[in-house]
Amino acid sequence: MPREIPDFSEDWKKPTVDAGRRYDIELITPMFGGGVVTRENDTDFPIRPTAIRGQLQFWWRATVGAKCETKDELRKAQTAIWGNTEQSSKVQVRVQLMSKPSEPTPCANIEWNQQAKRGRGAWRINWQAPFGGRDSALPYALFPFQGETPPPNRNERITTPPATCIQKASFRLTLLCPDELWMQVEPAVWAWVNFGGLGGRTRRGCGAILCKQFAPQSVESLGEWYRRRVPGQSNGLRDWPTMPDHFFCAPTSGKPIDQWNKVVGLLKDFRQKAGSTKGHPRSPGPDRSWYPEPDTIRRITGDFSSGHDPSSHLSGGNSLPDGFPRAEFGLPIVFKFKDDNGPQPEPQPTTLQPYVGGKTVDRGTLESPDIHIIDGEIKDRMASPLILKPLALSTNAALAIILPFRTRGVEHVALLDNGGKDLTPRHAVPTRDIAFAGYPDSPIDGLTTSGSALGAFLNLAVCPAGTHGVHSDTGYWRIP
Repeated sequence: MPREIPDFSEDWKKPTVDAGRRYDIELITPMFGGGVVTRENDTDFPIRPTAIRGQLQFWWRATVGAKCETKDELRKAQTAIWGNTEQSSKVQVRVQLMSKPSEPTPCANIEWNQQAKRGRGAWRINWQAPFGGRDSALPYALFPFQGETPPPNRNERITTPPATCIQKASFRLTLLCPDELWMQVEPAVWAWVNFGGLGGRTRRGCGAILCKQFAPQSVESLGEWYRRRVPGQSNGLRDWPTMPDHFFCAPTSGKPIDQWNKVVGLLKDFRQKAGSTKGHPRSPGPDRSWYPEPDTIRRITGDFSSGHDPSSHLSGGNSLPDGFPRAEFGLPIVFKFKDDNGPQPEPQPTTLQPYVGGKTVDRGTLESPDIHIIDGEIKDRMASPLILKPLALSTNAALAIILPFRTRGVEHVALLDNGGKDLTPRHAVPTRDIAFAGYPDSPIDGLTTSGSALGAFLNLAVCPAGTHGVHSDTGYWRIP
């Protein structure tokens, strides 16, 4: 049964102005990129209509486009409204700055620290406000913007400095289109201003925005506010991300930057926090990962340093399974090992990428199956199905939210070396397996019945404070 178009009946009654509709929008978290050049702010045109048009098309596909059943049907419907290379769009996008945006400033500085490495010195990244500080988790979301440290020599030149960001901006967005298209266009605007943003890394909270016309009025009204615009799903998964039946929300509001830091910190802790940290569910242990990816790479490459033989990493006397559970959070993932420069080096850097469109072939026997995934294609990336950001209530108040898109996700992956060689010719290494919970002090143990790290994270988010060792600021609500 096709999905109903979101109910915006009250919104459609608003009068038009000059045959268009106007929306006043402001940044609530810093914006990275957004210009013609990747990672760079455009000082002349910081808010670009073409970028907003692209965002609106994405959110149109996630809302109204969900009623389409195939990519061909979606493409046809999208072209009819938004155009393509051969057909102009029926929606005009105009931007007028309401105030002068703040000057782009570096998010961090790369400095030489002579005291590091026992006096040998090393380069370090110093994050600037509002990203710095002992308790800030925001650098975890901003790693693509941190720049690159040079080789450990103070005379080396910094070739890739940290990116700049614009921290304050406000503008008026004017959209013009035929009257019969507003029921197609304005759902995309609602979804974009509340769950999207401007520039890069919007799925991790960068460039979050506020539009008071569409913002929720209170925490108590969130359920009705969301359900009115996102009816319950009655169709299956699509080949593109669509809005979920529900999202997760922190029970109390706060400053946008603090709420952003809160939700990013939850993911950071789940993925990599050390077990020896106070208040964390994992007990102190060896200097090893509580996830299977490192040992999986060691087995695939045959490289491992002293003390890190994957065959010696056991649970109950049994070998631990291979797998890449964190692939569910988005790809690519670059793996780098700390090499102890001993006679047995750790693996060289590798990159995990999605492998799609393959078919399963069993080349083994009934007693000894040998599953291959063949005839697929290695893709460069798979966007994260999770949005973690502050949902604005007002300029100075927001709620930390987690929105999990409805998507097919990743089924198979390929591990590539630095030269692009595929190291996993079988492509049968799983991304979800309940056996992953068997890793000592596994973060997903007790939080999933399917072995999905993504599902475990969402279950962790809603855990009451004090369970599973989670922080006191967890206990997210499921909305609606």
